[in-house]
Amino acid sequence: MATETEGIDLSYTFAPIYWGFVVSLLLGGITIVQGYIYFFSSQKDRSLVQWTATLMLVLDLASSALIAQSVYYYLIPHFGSLLPLNAVTSELSAECLVSTLITFISQLYFVYQLYVVKHLAKGQWLVVGLITICAFLAFAGGVACVVTMIVYRHGVLANRNGTFAIFFGIAKGFGTITDVLATIAMCMYLTSARTGILQTKTLLNRVVGFVIHRGALVTLIQTLLLVTFYALPHSLCWFAFHINVTKLYANTFFAMLNGRNHYKQKHSVQSSALTPNFTSTRNTLKRKNDHYDFRTFDLQDDAGVGIKSTGTITKTVTVEVAEL
Repeated sequence: MATETEGIDLSYTFAPIYWGFVVSLLLGGITIVQGYIYFFSSQKDRSLVQWTATLMLVLDLASSALIAQSVYYYLIPHFGSLLPLNAVTSELSAECLVSTLITFISQLYFVYQLYVVKHLAKGQWLVVGLITICAFLAFAGGVACVVTMIVYRHGVLANRNGTFAIFFGIAKGFGTITDVLATIAMCMYLTSARTGILQTKTLLNRVVGFVIHRGALVTLIQTLLLVTFYALPHSLCWFAFHINVTKLYANTFFAMLNGRNHYKQKHSVQSSALTPNFTSTRNTLKRKNDHYDFRTFDLQDDAGVGIKSTGTITKTVTVEVAEL
């Protein structure tokens, strides 16, 4: 009589690693497409922006390669064994450093966008300074995590080390705070820049919507990462969120770069009032980027009597998406 043999069910342990890796491949593919779109249309962009985008794309690809090697190590050569989980691979330690760099670059770019929204007053500088400090604290916590993973390589995935847990919370906690503060500040600054022009209002509404969606998505994943890490200490569910939050940062970084050109082409507004071509004397008053054109010209009535008249005031308004 044939007997059925059942294999060892390791889905509780390895399912988060496997499905997290599958999702990360999909997000990585989206990042590659966005990178192609950016480099195809960024010939006129600053070299600093292009080099930063290149670095982000290289780091994202490196992150995928390091994760792939680690997943291979845990699932293929040591199939059916949980012993390899007692130690973290050097590839995972390197990936944590790459993840920290991607997060830091993305958050600093967002901080710079806050700066270029408008010239900041004294109180607003404090907000941007607070966001920058939180970003640096998240970066420092991430670097400390990498060092801890190297020193206590047997206390990361299984039998979690307390020092690693503390630095992990600092890195992800301040990263979440940075995203929340940056999203709120950007929305407030963009809302205060509203004008009575319909096209400008539409543009700002679209930009605010994008900022909110980006901030909400990244913050949600960061929050889920923290919750699963501390609420489920004996599960690797947090690992799935960890390897994908990096992809989201790279993805939203290129989305912001590509969004500039999209909004410029679709919503670049230039409204001006045309005045008659009279022989006149002109006095021009300039205030920052606004040009007011005061014209004084002579009109002739039917009797040939000269009438001194003041023409209309013209103002040219150009709305562009700020770029790095």
